[in-house]
Amino acid sequence: MKSETLRALLVDRDLGELPPDIAELFDAYIAAVPAARVEAEAMACTMSIARDTVRRYPELLPEAETKVIPLFLWLARAAAVVAVVVAAGWFVHRTARTPPPVAENHVSGEWAQYEVAYDSHRGTYVVAQQD
Repeated sequence: MKSETLRALLVDRDLGELPPDIAELFDAYIAAVPAARVEAEAMACTMSIARDTVRRYPELLPEAETKVIPLFLWLARAAAVVAVVVAAGWFVHRTARTPPPVAENHVSGEWAQYEVAYDSHRGTYVVAQQD
């Protein structure tokens, strides 16, 4: 195992971040490999010193930066969402109710209109010009 991986796993184990089954396998690895055992003892000593130092000097810890979003910003966002939903609903409602434009069948000028009919006695179609 690489030393970087071993150190990262040792830190995770000391902080309680490893799942129990993985921690058990890792402990078995440490017990079986002497170099890993030496590294684990050194890491335990380092972690102990770090914990004692933080307990003794809590001001050394970096302050957690919390970002609080004011209530009026949440209300403005909610109002914007409501406005978008209402506008979309109005648009859909408006377009669904408007009938499509009707094409006019008026032919004027030089164009003639024809009428097609089926003549059942002859069994053919008859085309006649409309007046």
